[in-house]
Amino acid sequence: MALPSQGGFSSVRRGSMYRRKRGRRGLSWLIVLLAAFGVTWMLWPSTSIDSKDQIASETTDDAVVETRLQEPTTIAMPPAIVEEATVVKTAPIEKPVVASAPEQETPVVVAKPLVLAATTSANLEEGLTLLDNGEMVAARAQLSALLRSGSLTEGEAAQARGVLTDISDDLVFSKKITSDDAFCIEYIVRGGDTLSGIVHKMGLQVDWRFIQRINGIKSASRIRPGQNLKLITGPFHAKVDKATYRIDLYQGDGNEQVFVRSYRVGLGEFNSTPTGIFKVRRSSKLVNPTWVNPRTREFYSANNPENPIGERWIGLEGIEERTKDLSGLGIHGTIAPETIGTQASMGCIRMGADEVAQVYEMLSEGVSIVEIR
Repeated sequence: MALPSQGGFSSVRRGSMYRRKRGRRGLSWLIVLLAAFGVTWMLWPSTSIDSKDQIASETTDDAVVETRLQEPTTIAMPPAIVEEATVVKTAPIEKPVVASAPEQETPVVVAKPLVLAATTSANLEEGLTLLDNGEMVAARAQLSALLRSGSLTEGEAAQARGVLTDISDDLVFSKKITSDDAFCIEYIVRGGDTLSGIVHKMGLQVDWRFIQRINGIKSASRIRPGQNLKLITGPFHAKVDKATYRIDLYQGDGNEQVFVRSYRVGLGEFNSTPTGIFKVRRSSKLVNPTWVNPRTREFYSANNPENPIGERWIGLEGIEERTKDLSGLGIHGTIAPETIGTQASMGCIRMGADEVAQVYEMLSEGVSIVEIR
């Protein structure tokens, strides 16, 4: 007897039977669907309205969403415009500040010399006119007389000293010989002459080194016969103004005295430089001097680079009752040029190395007067 699994049609039959059963159930579902369709058809109008409302609602919601999405873009635009406006406003505010700075400084620099020139030209007009006409000797005399009179203002006196310094560069410190200058002599060197011998022979009230300086002679031993020399007769005198730390050199005596040049000086600490009228002491002028510190007794030899008084010494002696007993006062150099214009010495008058060398050559022992005021 064959097993069921071995029957050729047993499974097929089961399958067909299964299909038939499903076919019956499908008919029931068809009826249900038809009924539902009928109900839907009947209710269709109200449903359309609801659908339209729903669509409108969805559209409205979308619009709201779109509006919300677009709102940040619309709101973000104004700040950008405000920032641009701020940049435009600040730019013109900065530009005038930069431009106005130099405009305020320029007039200050230019105005001062104009006022000075207008102030000084009235009193100095005669002397300046003589100078413009080439009359240097007459101009020097006229301007020096004004300076000695004390009638000039501080500004006028400063201008007069400046003009007279320029005149002295020509009449005193150059080789130029002016025929109408009473302080100038032309000399022709003779055999056997020396600069120191010429100074002594001609009775000049200056050091022989000054003749060497103004003639531009490099070596004093190299003058030759027939050589023309310019001689300055002197004498020279000095006035020290403590208030301005200045020493003024004059040439000549009395009403013939003319201004030569000003130099800066240093004075005694604690205002210890005495005032009064002094004379250059005889046999007191020294080149490369030795020195003993009166406070510490420390000795400084010649050629010692640490010697506080430098390489020149001009001794002074009082010629008034109240100053005649003073000792140790003099004009000297210094190894501390930064102290010029200050009170730093032990009471003496100190000068820079080049300046004191010139003054040393002009002042004469036993003749030159130094007034300290």
